[in-house]
Amino acid sequence: MSPNDKLPYSKTIANKVTLGIRNGVSVRDIFASIQSYQNAPASYTTFYKLYGEDMAKARAEIVGQIGGVVVDKALEGDFKAAELYLRSKGGWSPKETVEGRETGTDEEEDESAINALMKALGKDANSE
Repeated sequence: MSPNDKLPYSKTIANKVTLGIRNGVSVRDIFASIQSYQNAPASYTTFYKLYGEDMAKARAEIVGQIGGVVVDKALEGDFKAAELYLRSKGGWSPKETVEGRETGTDEEEDESAINALMKALGKDANSE
């Protein structure tokens, strides 16, 4: 094969890539495992050009299948499945932080601040 020839797409490598993605194998490990095959790409760039679509398709199928199970369980009333779905797709969070504090009037707050300062200085604010 001359340097100007394009590397051909290999169905054997594509099947290995798809199987690896479906089984949760990292792309790095899949890439390493196909190096013994004829017409295996030598760079990640070529690997993604030739087999990126296969990887994306396999991931989409897995996410679709698992997502379908989660949605079905959530609709059947499974609380954990419903919570997972709402957190990941609905933007929901069980933690709503509501900050609140009792506040007095401005005069009470100013007086309280003055008393704290006087105490820090070692003076009794009420004696004067």
